[in-house]
Amino acid sequence: MTYDAFINAERTGWHERAEVYATHTARATLQIVPALLDALGLRPGMRLLDVACGPGYVAGAAAALEAEVTGVDYAAGMIDAARRRFPGLNFDIADAQALPVADGTFDAVACNMGLFHMGDPAQAMREAARALRPGGRFCFSQWTAPSDSPLYAALFEVLKEHADMSRADPAPDAYALSDPQNVTRMMEDAGFAETRTRRLDTVLIATGPDFFDFFMQFGVRVPLIVAAQEPDVQQRLRVRINADMTSFQTPTGFEVPMPSLIYTGTRQ
Repeated sequence: MTYDAFINAERTGWHERAEVYATHTARATLQIVPALLDALGLRPGMRLLDVACGPGYVAGAAAALEAEVTGVDYAAGMIDAARRRFPGLNFDIADAQALPVADGTFDAVACNMGLFHMGDPAQAMREAARALRPGGRFCFSQWTAPSDSPLYAALFEVLKEHADMSRADPAPDAYALSDPQNVTRMMEDAGFAETRTRRLDTVLIATGPDFFDFFMQFGVRVPLIVAAQEPDVQQRLRVRINADMTSFQTPTGFEVPMPSLIYTGTRQ
C-alpha cells in the first residue's frame, strides 16, 4: 500500500504544527539530539543531512559543532520555521523517500523521529544510504512500543477501548521501527553494516492543566485517529486520557515516561 491519504494528512498536520513544535513536540525530541549526534561521530567539517528536519534542531546543533549541514522536510511550514530559527543554514522542502541529492554527498544522515511518519520507511533508509559516502553513518530515532512506554501503553489502551480504529486512514505500523531485530534487518537490506541500538529514557514534558489538549498538538498520528471519531467518542477519549495521566501530573503540567530508541548504521 502507498498510504497516500495518511501521508497527505501527516504532511498537513506537521505543516499546521510548525508554530507550536517548540512548545510541544520539541520538549521531548530535543532530549534525543545529543545522543544522536554522538552516535554519528560528528566532527567539524563533516557534511550532515538532517532528514525530516522539522524546525531544524538537529541541523542547528550540528552547525554549532561546525558541521556543514542541510535540512529537508516535506512540510512547508516546518521549513519556514527552520529558516527563521536558523537563518544561516540551508533548508529545503523535500521527500525523504526521494532525496534531491547526488549519490555519496554526505558524511552523515540524521532523522530525529521522522521515519515512522513516512509511508515507506525502508525506502527512506535506502535513500539515506544512497546519500552517504561509503563509511558514512546514518542514525534515526523512534519511540519504543507500548509494551515499554507508559505513555503509549495508556493511550492505546484507551483508544482500543473507546475508538473505532477503522475510521482512520490506513497507515503503516507505527511500531514496526520499535523492534530492533526488524530494524537491523531493514538497515542491512538498505546497505548498512555495524548496526547499533541504544535506548534512551526520554520523557514527555507537557505544560498546562489539560494533558489531552497538549497531546493533540504534540504529534499527528493519534490526533488523526481521534479526529475520525464521533464527537461523543472524542469527549470520552478526552476524559479518560486526562484521568489516566493524573499520576504523572506536576505543578506545571505533566511528565510522562516515553522511552526512545536510536539506531545507527555504517554505509557499506
